[in-house]
Amino acid sequence: MLSFVALMLMAGAYAQTSNDKPTTVVEVMYLLPKRGMDDKMEAAIKAHDQKFHPDGPYVAALHKVEYGEKSGWYVWVYGPTTYAAIDKRPAKDGGHDADWSTNVDPLVDQYGPPALWDYNDNLSYGMDIFKKASHYEVWGVSLKRGDYYRFKAIAGELKKTYESIGTSCMLVFDNPVHSPNSPDVAIVWNFNNYAEWSKDMGTMAAFEKLYGQGSWQNMIKEWLDITKDYSSELRSIVK
Repeated sequence: MLSFVALMLMAGAYAQTSNDKPTTVVEVMYLLPKRGMDDKMEAAIKAHDQKFHPDGPYVAALHKVEYGEKSGWYVWVYGPTTYAAIDKRPAKDGGHDADWSTNVDPLVDQYGPPALWDYNDNLSYGMDIFKKASHYEVWGVSLKRGDYYRFKAIAGELKKTYESIGTSCMLVFDNPVHSPNSPDVAIVWNFNNYAEWSKDMGTMAAFEKLYGQGSWQNMIKEWLDITKDYSSELRSIVK
């Protein structure tokens, strides 16, 4: 019973939002093109998105996994949007589904299951920076049960650190649909090229300037204590 109550409280922490501000959410779906069809699938999805998802609450974009376990796959990202917009998303009306079935689906070898991610504005910095990015790194992090509050504390300190640097984003997303093998949170950082990605941007120095000498190592120890594992991907945004 105590475990059940703890799970309900954790779920409430993920889902709770202000009544005045709807949750910002993104839906993501992995797609693997048929062999030799990368360029054609990119062009077909870009044409589909331009027609049915150019901007506003139904905006969508295509990203490519360049490094990571799913290297070679693409990620179709619907949003940022709201759950109300997901309820009214384009479907059969206006030819949306027919366009995808006719022009995109024949080029796709495999689909991954769609997933929802709630944007955590309180723990994030630099959405405007991310919107201008050409590449980004994303971590899917699995937390130890009951330690989300400790993650929030770490993420809050890191948010202030990235704010002090001012050149890179740190976006946090919560997973509202839990499964045994799915990560609990995702963290996103942007970069412009791999030479930039490979360099130290001074995060540790900025962190210790805010929180004192040795604070970075203490934060790393706390991070290792609350996480079970993580997976990372380097992605590019298909223009």
